[in-house]
Amino acid sequence: MSQTVIISSNPKSGSSNRSELVRELQSAIQGLGYPCELHTDLDVMAARCRELAGAGDLRTVVAAGGDGTASMVASLIPHDVPMTLFPTGSENLLAKYYAIKPDPAACARLIQKMRTNPIDSMLVNGKLTLLMVSIGFDAEVVRRVHLSRKSHVSKGTYWSAIFRTLVRYRWPAMRVSICDEKGQTLERITGGWVFVFNVPRYAAGLAIMNDAVEDDGLLDVGVFDHGGLIRNLWYYWNVLRGKHPMLKQWRRFRTSEIRIELADPAKNKVSDASCQADGDWVCDLPVTIQMTPRKLRLVG
Repeated sequence: MSQTVIISSNPKSGSSNRSELVRELQSAIQGLGYPCELHTDLDVMAARCRELAGAGDLRTVVAAGGDGTASMVASLIPHDVPMTLFPTGSENLLAKYYAIKPDPAACARLIQKMRTNPIDSMLVNGKLTLLMVSIGFDAEVVRRVHLSRKSHVSKGTYWSAIFRTLVRYRWPAMRVSICDEKGQTLERITGGWVFVFNVPRYAAGLAIMNDAVEDDGLLDVGVFDHGGLIRNLWYYWNVLRGKHPMLKQWRRFRTSEIRIELADPAKNKVSDASCQADGDWVCDLPVTIQMTPRKLRLVG
């Protein structure tokens, strides 16, 4: 039976240093009789996981951090190794969805029981992602936070980025190509704000697509029509009220792949439209988002 537990900790995750909490988790796991190693270097962690998995002695890998940390760890560990969440990030949407709290003793008990839940994974320009992707205003906010980040971030950091983005964002129109499982384009539509969900959770508790299914092998995609500041504030107001599915400017579909690019590159610069995944900035447009056949097992 596999015994060793690896903790991969992101020391910059969240609004303050949570290293002491992670150390408590390590002690709790060891207290149940499992050898437990703590790593903050991703390359070292990945190499050690391959070594232990090859020897049949890797029980699980704990992703100690936020949603971005979870996706990064998932992309580096062997496919057949279960992953455990220990939420120490700012939002921790994936952990909230599975009702996992930053409780060292409770997390250690989950590792002891080893019950797992299957979850799909997505590729965003080749980068593995578990939770959700957005392209538009909120992604530009994330980009600004990413470029200015030196260590831990707070909610004040995001509010500052929101106000700066409201002043400077150009609200570019985007072309969304809906593709089949072979990558062939089925339909093209134009929009100004795109959301892609695997797990039905978004920051600040906003309910954008609460019926997205995390293991159905499909992307849940929603697109708001193109518009400027006033129209997009109106979209946001309808999201707050849960009324956006009734808007004629909202389109919703399920597919296995989409491609997004600027509708008018001559009018807008590439850097005018950003893509964020699981709360981390990924790239400027164009972007391809694909559902992968890989199923991850989450302990919980």
